[in-house]
Formats: sequence, C-alpha cells, structure tokens
Amino acid sequence: MEKLKDILIEIQDKLVPILDGYEQAIYHYLLRHTYLVGLETCLYSTRTAQIGLGTGDNSKHPSMKTRSRKLRSLEEKGCIQILERSNKGITVKLLLPSQIPSIQNSEVEESALDIEELDFYKDRRLLGSILEREGYRCFYTGRKITSENCYLDHVIPQAGLGNNSYRNIVASCYDANSMKNDKSADEFIRSLYKEEIISLSELQELKEKITKLQSGELKPNVELVRGAINS
Repeated sequence: MEKLKDILIEIQDKLVPILDGYEQAIYHYLLRHTYLVGLETCLYSTRTAQIGLGTGDNSKHPSMKTRSRKLRSLEEKGCIQILERSNKGITVKLLLPSQIPSIQNSEVEESALDIEELDFYKDRRLLGSILEREGYRCFYTGRKITSENCYLDHVIPQAGLGNNSYRNIVASCYDANSMKNDKSADEFIRSLYKEEIISLSELQELKEKITKLQSGELKPNVELVRGAINS
C-alpha cells in the first residue's frame, strides 16, 4: 500500500505536469489495466477503451485519430512502450515515473544546479531572477525599475574584491547606481540617509536586507534561474 501511495504521488507531482488531459486519461487507463492488476502489458483499443473523461460539456471524448496520436505522444515522452499492433488492438507496456528517463534526468539536472556558482553580473539571462527577487524595485531606493532601465550593482564593489554571486549583485535604478559608484553599501546607504533620500527606518531596513543578502537568505527564484539557463 505504501509503495502504491508513493507511485501515485510521483504521478501527480512529476508526470501530470508534462501531460495534457487526454494523455493523463490514457495513462491512468493503462495504469488501471497493468500495474494495478499485476500485469506488465495490456491491449489498448483506440476505438473501445474507456479512458475515463467523465461527463459534461467539457468532457468531449477524443476521436480514434486523437487517441492514436496521444498514445504516440505518451511513447515519445517515455511514459509507455508500444510493443505490438494488431487487428485486436495495441499491446502497450506502461512505465512508472521512476522508470521514465526524462523525469530522472530532470531530477539530476535540478540537483546539479549550483546557484552559488552562477555569475549574476555577466550572465544577462539571469537578470530577470534578480529583478523578481527585488520586486522590480531598486534595491536601495525602492523606485520602480524594469529590465530596460535597471542597472546591476555590486554591494561590495569590484574594487573591494566583490564577486558576481547573487549574494553581492542587486538591481538598482540609474541614480542609485551612479551615486554609489565604488562606495561600500554601508557607506552609500548612510549617504542616502544624510541626503534625506531615505528615512531612518528605511536605513535600518536596508542594513538588515544587506545582511540577509550576504548571508544567502535572499536567493533568487531557483525555477526562474533554471528556466533562464535552459531557454
């Protein structure tokens, strides 16, 4: 029972996101007629298989052509193996999520991504993840910014041996970037306070934010980073 529970969770979490509605219905039909009854294969008919779409206006049953096409797409995605075709139907072997290479490879890629090693200054593909982390506002002044008018800034300047990791790169507006220049972040935010650009409470918030940034608490969205790299 525990093994079945794990399999159903894997299907929902890992397989369903890569399948459309018809593919999901056919996959569950094949699961019902193979694994759940102790068989490795089943005979699938594009004409008569009741794939369980239910009733209602939005539950239009697919044509034979569509069923055949969706069966092929399941094979292309590595979810099944088509073993034989005959006038009786199609002999199909179902693969569980743990047996599907594309899912296993994506898990390897996910574990292999080391966000600490990425260059968030030179790699412009990662700009969106920094902007999203900042809420599309200048890290220092809170002004609204976009990918078209923002600048990337080193909290610890490059002259002070600041690196290009997400712990040291922030998105800023033009004015903040120009004013900061090679100042340290602490020196710069104090100057913003002295010039009454930010309030005392904002100064304290910025100090705390910089501490969190440098300790690695303000990570960019990993899925955004992965998507940018893989696009």
